[in-house]
Amino acid sequence: MMTPSMFLMLEEISLAIALLAAVMWYVARRQRAPAGGMEVERRLPKYHPLLVLIHWFVAFALANLLLRGALIMRYIPNNDPEKIDGLRAHMYAGMLVLVLMLIRLVVRRRSQHPPRATARNHHLDRLAQISHRLLYVLVIAQALSGLYMAVQTGLPDVLILGRGTLPEDFWVFPIRSVHYVLSRLLMATIALHITGALYHTFILKDGLLRRMSFGRRIAANDAGKIRGNQQEAARSGGARQVV
Repeated sequence: MMTPSMFLMLEEISLAIALLAAVMWYVARRQRAPAGGMEVERRLPKYHPLLVLIHWFVAFALANLLLRGALIMRYIPNNDPEKIDGLRAHMYAGMLVLVLMLIRLVVRRRSQHPPRATARNHHLDRLAQISHRLLYVLVIAQALSGLYMAVQTGLPDVLILGRGTLPEDFWVFPIRSVHYVLSRLLMATIALHITGALYHTFILKDGLLRRMSFGRRIAANDAGKIRGNQQEAARSGGARQVV
């Protein structure tokens, strides 16, 4: 069985590798880009910076919560003191994810964001639309089910106030099964989401991931003005040719 210290070490190694890969990708992209390419790239539509920040924070937190829960927490006996520390961190992280997801919904509703991406296939576009909505529903439902289970099993008293003991078995509570099923559905949906991102990056090569990065944004109304100016210029050019 993997111990918490081993899992923490793997997390740190994975994070370091991810950061190194991101830096190398950014440097290589800047070196390849032509003089005018960077200006075009900076003007590509991007999501609101707060949405970008929440997206990547929640992505890392979910990976931590799901993997730690599946690989470590479920195998630690409830009478082990390590289980209390692990559950406390799990509960706090889950509550933080829930708050951030609610903030994300509000910011997304009130901010301008890029037009819907296309995979150049009607069925794939429909699948992406459904999976994105399902991802929001599953993350919030997973957090709420965990919060309900914590209240039902008296975890706040044990984990926060230090009173009482953990139940002998969480599986006697029906909400534990709901929490488990939601976690597996969430894993499958996240895997589908990552597959779609890889498809856009390496097959379509449409730069979709750059929309979820920091940098200069171009607002929807600015994009409309640019398109209008381009169309006006095209019509003027055509009129001069006719004359």
